[in-house]
Amino acid sequence: MIKANSETPVKQNSPTPSLQQKPATSDSDKDHWAFRPLLHRRPEIDSDWPRSPIDDFVLARLQSAGIQPAQPAGDRNLIRRIYFQLTGLPPTPQQVNSFREDDHPDAIQQVVDRLLNSPQFGERWGRHWLDLARYADSNGLDENFLFREAWRYRNWVIDAFNGNIPFDRFMLEQIAGDLLPFESMDQRDRQRIAAGFLVVGPKVLLGNNTNNQRMEIADEQIDTIGRAVLGLTLGCARCHDHKFDPIPTVDYYALAGILTSTQVMEQRYMLGQQRVMEQLIGLGPQGDELDRSYEKYWTDLPQIKASKKRAVSALEFLKKGETDALTTLLEKNADALSEEAKDTERSLEQRIEFQNALIARLEKIIATPPVIPPRAMVPTDVDSPADESIRKAGQFDRKGEKVPRGFLKVVSHDTDGMIAEGTSGRLELGHWLTDVENGAGQLTARVLVNRIWHHLIGRGLVKTVDNFGRMGETPSHPGLLDYLARELIESGWSIKSMVRRIVLTRTFTMATMHDETAHEIDPENRLLWRAHRRRLDPEALRDSMLAAAGKLDLAPMESTVWYLGDQATAVGNNKNRRRTDFPCRSVYLPVIRNDLPELFQVFDFANPHTTTGARPRTTAATQGLFILNDEMIMDLAVATAQRHWITDGSDGNIFRLDRLFELILNNHPTEEERAELLSFISNTEKRLIDEGDTDPTLRAWSIACHAMFSLSRFQFLE
Repeated sequence: MIKANSETPVKQNSPTPSLQQKPATSDSDKDHWAFRPLLHRRPEIDSDWPRSPIDDFVLARLQSAGIQPAQPAGDRNLIRRIYFQLTGLPPTPQQVNSFREDDHPDAIQQVVDRLLNSPQFGERWGRHWLDLARYADSNGLDENFLFREAWRYRNWVIDAFNGNIPFDRFMLEQIAGDLLPFESMDQRDRQRIAAGFLVVGPKVLLGNNTNNQRMEIADEQIDTIGRAVLGLTLGCARCHDHKFDPIPTVDYYALAGILTSTQVMEQRYMLGQQRVMEQLIGLGPQGDELDRSYEKYWTDLPQIKASKKRAVSALEFLKKGETDALTTLLEKNADALSEEAKDTERSLEQRIEFQNALIARLEKIIATPPVIPPRAMVPTDVDSPADESIRKAGQFDRKGEKVPRGFLKVVSHDTDGMIAEGTSGRLELGHWLTDVENGAGQLTARVLVNRIWHHLIGRGLVKTVDNFGRMGETPSHPGLLDYLARELIESGWSIKSMVRRIVLTRTFTMATMHDETAHEIDPENRLLWRAHRRRLDPEALRDSMLAAAGKLDLAPMESTVWYLGDQATAVGNNKNRRRTDFPCRSVYLPVIRNDLPELFQVFDFANPHTTTGARPRTTAATQGLFILNDEMIMDLAVATAQRHWITDGSDGNIFRLDRLFELILNNHPTEEERAELLSFISNTEKRLIDEGDTDPTLRAWSIACHAMFSLSRFQFLE
C-alpha cells in the first residue's frame, strides 16, 4: 500500500552504482514527472457539476482556462457510447428504450455493472491488451509460419479480463506463469498459457545465427515489456545508453540476462526438416508424453517413408526370385523384409502376403499422422541461467563485460540480489513490474490508468500512451493521472473498478457538441471541455453489421486457423488463405502477420508486429469505397433488410424505416430524413422493376441498409 499524504511523496532510496562505479541514475533523472513518486492532491471545487473526484480535476482545469464543460450527451448517444466502450457492441432497440424509460437515479450504474459482468466485456478489453502484446496467429517476417496454438493465449487474455484478475497477477502470470506454484492441473495449464506473452512475438527464422536469434528475441521481449507495461522505449539502450531517458546500457543487459536465460524456441520437425521454431509444451496430465510422441512421429516419418520404399523393393526382389539382390538389401537394411517373409520354410505366396502386410502397415502409418495434442506456446528457464554480457554496438558477437541480472535503477531501490541463483529471474521481474515500494509499480500504474482513460475518453491524459519518457508528451492533468494511479493500486489493481469509476463520471457523459469559445482556447480539447468524437474500430464496425443482420454468433471461438498449413502465407499462388467468413466476434478472426483481413487493413487495425497502445486514426476515401464495394458488407445489408421485413404500404414502410434506424443507428430519423429515404426507396424500387429485377422491393431496402452502414452516424460515436 502506498504510504503518502497530500504533501509527502513515497520515499525512495538512493540508486545503486553501476559497474563503472558511477550512479546509474541521478536525482535529476528521477525528477522526470513519470519517475516521481505518486502524489495525492485534490483540487478545491465550488460547484455541483462534479459527480466524482475525477470530475473535480477536470473542472478545475476548465475553470482555470475560463471554459465551461459541455452539456450531458443525449440518452441515445450515451447508451450507445457505454455499450460500445464496454463491450464493442451496439445496444438493441429494446435496451435503448429500456434505458430511456428508466428514471431510477442509478440507471447508468446498473447498465455499467451489467456490462462489466458480461462476457462481451472481456472480448472488448482483452483486444486492447492483445494490441499491446503484439498478438498474432502467425510468426510473420521471413517464412511466416503459423502459430497454431496462439488462440489459447488470446482466449486466456479474454478470460482474464472477464474474471477481473488483478493486473499485478495478470502481469506475473504472463512473465512467469510457467514458474508459479499451482494447486491443480487446470491452474498449471492456465498459467503456462498466460506465459505465451513472451513467445507470441515475431522472430527471424530463416538463416539466423542461433546466438543472434537469442539476442534478437530478448530485444523484442524487452521492447514489448518496456512499451506495454512501463511506457518506455527500452530497446534504445541496446547499443548505447539511452539518448533521452535514464536507461543505461547496463540496465538493458541486466534485463536481457533474464530473458536470454529464458527459452522460447525449440527444434521441431517442420516442412520436411528439423527447424528452430516456437516452443510448444503439452497440456493436461499426459501433455508432455503426448507432445513427445507427436513430435517423434514427424521426426521418424522420413525414416518410415524410406523403410516403405525398401520394403517395396524387397517385395519386387521376392516376387522375381532375385535372391542375391534381396540378400544385399537385407545386409544393409534388415527391416526391409518382415520377419515372417524372411522365413524360407514358408511358401512364396505366404512370404509375399506377409510382405504386403508390412507395406500396408507402413502406408497406414504414413497416411494417418497422429492428432495434434493439446499444446501451448510456453517459455521455460534454460538449464543454466546466467548473466548476460554487454554487446558492443548491440552486435551479438562483440561481447563486453557481464552485467548482473536485474532491473531499471531509475524506478528501483533495494533490488540488488533479488534474483535467486539458478533461476532466470522472471519471477522477480514479474513482481518488480508492479512493486509500488521497491520496483516499477507506480510507473506501471500511471501507464495502465492512462491506457484505460485513452480507450474510454478517446485520448490519454498522456497522449503518447506508449512513451512516458522525455520524448513523450507531458500529462494534460498530472494530478488526475496520479490520483487514478493511486486509486488503481488501492483497489487491488482492478481494471473493472477503474473502468467503472471513469464511466460513471460527468466527464465521460459529456456531449461532443462544439463550442466556438472553448475551441479558440483549447482547439485540441486537451482540457476535456467536451467528449471526443470517435470512429468505431474495425472489429466493432464488423460486429455491428453482423448484429444488425442477425448473423452475429456470440459464442466464444477457439482456433480460427485450424485449416491453414504450417506456413500461414506461402510463396507463389497461395490458395489456402486465412478466412474471415466466420460469424463470430471479430476478436476471434485470424490475425496473420503480413495478411490481415481487408477490413482490418483499411480501418486502422493494430500492427501485430509491435506493441500498439494507440491505433492510427485516419479518414480516407478508400474507407468509404470499401464500405460501398465489399461483398460481405453488401450481403449483410441484404440480410438486414430481410430480417426486418414487415408489411407493404406506406404505414408499413414508415414503421420499417424507423425500426431500421433504431437498429443500425440507435436513433429515430428526422421527418426530413424519413421523407428523403422513403422517396429514394420508392424511386429505386421503380427503377429496379423497369430493369427486370426479380425482387425489387427487397433490393431497394437492401440498398437503403447499405447506405445506413455508410453513414458517419453509424461509423462514429457521438
